[in-house]
Amino acid sequence: MAGEMGHANLRNPGNEPPPAEKCPAPALCPWWHRVLLTAGALGHLVLLVLVVLRNVSVFQGFLGLSDSRVEIQARNQTERCIFPSLVRYFCQPQGQSPPAPVGCKLCPQDWQLRGERCYWLSKESGNWTRGRKSCKDQGSELVVLKNETEMENVESVTGRRPRSVWVGLRSRQKEWTWVDDTPYDLHRFGVLQEPDKGFCGTLKGKSLEVDGCDSDHKWVCQKAPFQLSSPTVGKLG
Repeated sequence: MAGEMGHANLRNPGNEPPPAEKCPAPALCPWWHRVLLTAGALGHLVLLVLVVLRNVSVFQGFLGLSDSRVEIQARNQTERCIFPSLVRYFCQPQGQSPPAPVGCKLCPQDWQLRGERCYWLSKESGNWTRGRKSCKDQGSELVVLKNETEMENVESVTGRRPRSVWVGLRSRQKEWTWVDDTPYDLHRFGVLQEPDKGFCGTLKGKSLEVDGCDSDHKWVCQKAPFQLSSPTVGKLG
């Protein structure tokens, strides 16, 4: 009988132990969690890209700076090689030529060096205003005479011709004034006619004269020379 009971228990489903409970499915994250995670990932990606671009820019800047330094060094080396040749070519006395001026002063093409100034005589003629504009267009000014030596320099440039040339002298407020605003020295150059509006100065030989500013004359410009070398370089042998 005991065997029957045991057989009955095995077959009786009511006597079976309860099945194991199943684990509940994990709850899904809220939608805004996913949005925050996605935004954070994108932010990190953008930051990474910015860091990479900045490093590339810095590297390129470093390369550019290095190239600039190399270029500057090469240019300086070239100048060191060429400059002595220029000094020898322009400043070295040749044969029976007179000694080079102290400091080797150079003037532009078609200009003549006289003393401490470069002078240029115009090929055309015109009124005083046109002459001054022509000088200014060349970075110079109509001649301003300070002493008799400069007057002689201008005379040598004009070829000691008897014709008058415009200089930087004009009548302003009943006074004769040079274009650099220095007053006319009548004790050095002599008395001119009473200054009147519309009159400008000319140089004829070694004499300063007065003519109407609308008259027709050639003109003489002056400018400072270019100093190619130091005073000691001109003595190179």
